[in-house]
Amino acid sequence: MPDIQSDAPEPGAAVELRGIRKSFGGVHALREVDLVIPRATVIGLVGENGAGKSTLLKVLSGTYTADAGTILVDGQVQAGYGPAEARAAGISMVTQELSLFPHLTVADNIVVGREPTRCGLVAASRVRRRAQAALDQLQSPLSVDAMVRDLPFADRQTVEIAKALVDDPRVLVLDEPTSGLRESEVDRLMDVIRRLRDEGRSVIFITHRMSEFFTVCDSFVVMKDGVSVGTRLVGETNPDELVSMMVGRQLESLFPLKPAVAARGPGQEQLALTGFRVGRSVGPVDLSLFPGEILGIAGLAGNGQNELLEGIAGLRRASGVMTSPADARRQRPFANPGRAVRAGYALVPEDRKGQGVVLSFPVYKNVTLAGLRQFARAGVLSRRREFAQATTYIDQLKIHTPSATAITGGLSGGNQQKVVLAKALNTRPTVLLLSDPTRGIDVGTKQEIYALVRRLAGEGVGILFLSTDLTEIVGLCDRVLVMSRRRIVAELAGAAITEESITRAAFEEDL
Repeated sequence: MPDIQSDAPEPGAAVELRGIRKSFGGVHALREVDLVIPRATVIGLVGENGAGKSTLLKVLSGTYTADAGTILVDGQVQAGYGPAEARAAGISMVTQELSLFPHLTVADNIVVGREPTRCGLVAASRVRRRAQAALDQLQSPLSVDAMVRDLPFADRQTVEIAKALVDDPRVLVLDEPTSGLRESEVDRLMDVIRRLRDEGRSVIFITHRMSEFFTVCDSFVVMKDGVSVGTRLVGETNPDELVSMMVGRQLESLFPLKPAVAARGPGQEQLALTGFRVGRSVGPVDLSLFPGEILGIAGLAGNGQNELLEGIAGLRRASGVMTSPADARRQRPFANPGRAVRAGYALVPEDRKGQGVVLSFPVYKNVTLAGLRQFARAGVLSRRREFAQATTYIDQLKIHTPSATAITGGLSGGNQQKVVLAKALNTRPTVLLLSDPTRGIDVGTKQEIYALVRRLAGEGVGILFLSTDLTEIVGLCDRVLVMSRRRIVAELAGAAITEESITRAAFEEDL
């Protein structure tokens, strides 16, 4: 994919972006970016959070209007380019954050805004058929009549992708489409992407899982600090080179070294659960978490892992015996999240948009939201102290934001995730519950998060670490509990913690 050097259209290009510039409040998100999208190809768009990837794709989809630059579709310059023009050009986009209506059915969400009508009325049977056809492309067993509010996060992600496919796009933009999917669903999506390419369509693919890039992409465009720093064909590069182009350095070791674990016994637990149940479906669960330990929670998605963490954090009704680090005499689960926070528990939830942040709030308000008591005197909040504390976490976690007062919804998905982490850390937890904390975060920032988690463990924090990425579980955790059929079925430690052993335990119990 050569750089644009003239006004002539690029031969064989479906869409071209030339000299695109975009700023937000004086911060340059894109600087003279060129992107050529050939027909019948899969392009991997690679870069750290804040590199400009999502902004560029929102310009392509018409969501953002570029400050400068030109967009060409089939060689024709587009004027007044917006969402309607992008849709007319056959461009569909799946964004990082879900944009579904929880109170509507799967079918209604998939065809929303494009409902087939008969005599001016929505034709319900045709709505269902169109939605089913989109789900069939993904080989999804979801019912078109299911209510979205009742679906787990992975199934909602599938609905979002089906919504993009219903328009039969010629250019499909996928921004972190696999972050919440189960492994089998990821494999099916890869097959869909290949089929679209073989039919002559183009796909732009963003993921922070390098293996997925090399599984499905034909070429890569690498972005850094709002500019394109290079292109590569799949056969001409490797993950190390791409990472080096992204972050400007080599990553010799992604995970920090695990310390030697001393023998521990009853009475030393930071958290102990006995016969713990969440609702009527998860458990009984017995587990012990020790100070300074990173305890992994693994297994096939949908087996109660996230519900377990939410039950511990007081978000779901739970029963059984739960010993709290703040009060060894306590035997009951928390009745609500506020009590859990006051007892030293902090949760980084799976759904950052729905549960983690208030997108309309400034960054500093989100960071301090769960621990406001420490900034109040005589019932009056000190904005100065809030601001100073938030700035500390912004610097510590390297949150890319114009300022602490910037609106959180304007940040990239990965930086929103880091705001959620900052909010949890601001409560000074003794037990930290992490549900896929690196979802949507680039590889360089992942390394920083892993180092932060290990440092917190070194300071005595007990950490429950749930991840759908087995590489993280193996590389970071001191001990691993495998869940299947919504209960714990295996415990692994030391050299026994491997991807093979975790997968075997999960599948054997799931058969």
